[in-house]
Amino acid sequence: MRHAARLLIMVIVLVGLVRVVASFPESPTGASSQTSMDQRTGETTLHSTQAMPEVRTLALPPTAPLRPLPSALARPKRHTSIIIPSSASTTLRGAGSTARAKPRGDQRGAASPHDPPVLTLASIFAAHQPSLAAYDRRNIRTLIATGDVIPARSVNYKMTYYSDFLYPFRKTADFLRAGDITLINLETPLIAGCPVTTEGLTFCGDPRAVQGLQDAGIDVACMANNHAGNYGFSGIDETRVHLRAAGIGWCGWGAVDHKTVRGLRFAFLAYNAVGQRFDYAAARSEIRAARRTADVVIVSVHWGKEYVAVPDIAPGIADDDPRAIAHAVIDDGADLIIGNHPHHVQGLEMYHGHLIVYAHGNFVFDQMWSDDTRHGVVGVYTFYGRRLVGVRYKPVVIDDYSQPHWASPAEGLPILLQMRVATDIIAHLR
Repeated sequence: MRHAARLLIMVIVLVGLVRVVASFPESPTGASSQTSMDQRTGETTLHSTQAMPEVRTLALPPTAPLRPLPSALARPKRHTSIIIPSSASTTLRGAGSTARAKPRGDQRGAASPHDPPVLTLASIFAAHQPSLAAYDRRNIRTLIATGDVIPARSVNYKMTYYSDFLYPFRKTADFLRAGDITLINLETPLIAGCPVTTEGLTFCGDPRAVQGLQDAGIDVACMANNHAGNYGFSGIDETRVHLRAAGIGWCGWGAVDHKTVRGLRFAFLAYNAVGQRFDYAAARSEIRAARRTADVVIVSVHWGKEYVAVPDIAPGIADDDPRAIAHAVIDDGADLIIGNHPHHVQGLEMYHGHLIVYAHGNFVFDQMWSDDTRHGVVGVYTFYGRRLVGVRYKPVVIDDYSQPHWASPAEGLPILLQMRVATDIIAHLR
């Protein structure tokens, strides 16, 4: 009987997720252009200020001249918030479907009787969320967040070979630009003279990769991860110079980025817990300082074991439990946590009324050796005033070692189903 009930729940979830995938507008995907390169290399260790190993460089064809950086490349963002499609709400009942009560005294984004309903895990995975049409559109802001972005290794090779530094974002840029704020995890230093290669774990990218970030409307690049320091602090500093010139903010390694959207103040912070231990005291101090001036505090954390759907430690590499970090960060004052590093879509958790997204998976990456590493989700986080009231995930599939396209319903269903099941598993962890 218990097995039959569980099977019935899975069928209901499956049907609901078909509707979720179908509710997103599709973008043309074009033909997949895969090559024969073998990219079974994982990434686990922290490379920073040590001497750089030899890197095999690739000769580029003489027919692919490099284009100079245009003086005015960035397209203006369309500051019209994405509205979740209006329809009757469908609830998928399952583990962890109810948000936990906030601790006493936590009034961050407290709801009023005239606000949209409280966000729950069930509403996130429902076919339709409650309509926001009856609410004041001036109070609606949207954050779009992607999975891991590395304009390095095979991605850098492809952009250079095609002489097209917009290439990785060409099939997704229009959607990314639609957010009020668009956030990425930039897992690569951008440095002049970066070797063009398709292998290795010492990452770097051509500075002209900011062309793609600009065109996609990226506003904030989180740089706290285990590859940002592959060329030492000089590589981090040079990357910041290129981002600043492109009008893109950054966070991590002590930097906090502030954005204001129609009067609502957002603060973005980022921390790395891969190849080093998480510094709880430093994070607490920075988050509480940001809390004093920001209406919404968003924290990005690089953490956990790779290639798994449920957050876990990686002994000797990422020794801090992602769930322990997440709970502490929310207790310190964060409103939303965006996790990354596992290169695998992971589940969600609602802790004291605040959402934890453990991993969006890959977005612009070259790990073509498995379906899980080719898959990711782009999150759309809708705020009504200070409150997070709507969340939707748009699945992607990576082609050609570099370029994501929007998943078709058939491609996207397994991605969202796996995310939903992982969310239920997390709800039962202690």
